[in-house]
Amino acid sequence: MDIMSIFSERLKELMEERELNAPALARAIGTDRTNITRYLRGERLPSYITFAALISYFGCAADFLLGRVEFPPQKQFGSVCPFSTTFRTLLARTGTSQYALEHATHISGALVYNWLTGKTLPSLENLLALADFLSCSVDTLLGRE
Repeated sequence: MDIMSIFSERLKELMEERELNAPALARAIGTDRTNITRYLRGERLPSYITFAALISYFGCAADFLLGRVEFPPQKQFGSVCPFSTTFRTLLARTGTSQYALEHATHISGALVYNWLTGKTLPSLENLLALADFLSCSVDTLLGRE
């Protein structure tokens, strides 16, 4: 199963638990109803900002919503921190150079530089690649753990 399908199924589960429809969820997180509908159909993944709003709203693990873990962990998560700060800290803690990251993940140096300087935010696909490379959870990358 691909990431869009898994994300779609997990989002449906969370919405059903709270008896939410797409317009209600869209209002709650500040996005357009058509975006939620596209996520539910498995047509697209949310942006970093919308994803952060979803996991904050549901209080769930990013790794659960992305299908990296089967069951949601029973714990409280903090708020999403500025990505550039968390990313820089993780690279330093693991002793990973920007070059090693780029080489191993095939993510362009320009993207990595922009993330490190806070100019842009990664896509969900790139968050997964980073979490795999750094052997950490997506929640760790988001500064929630």
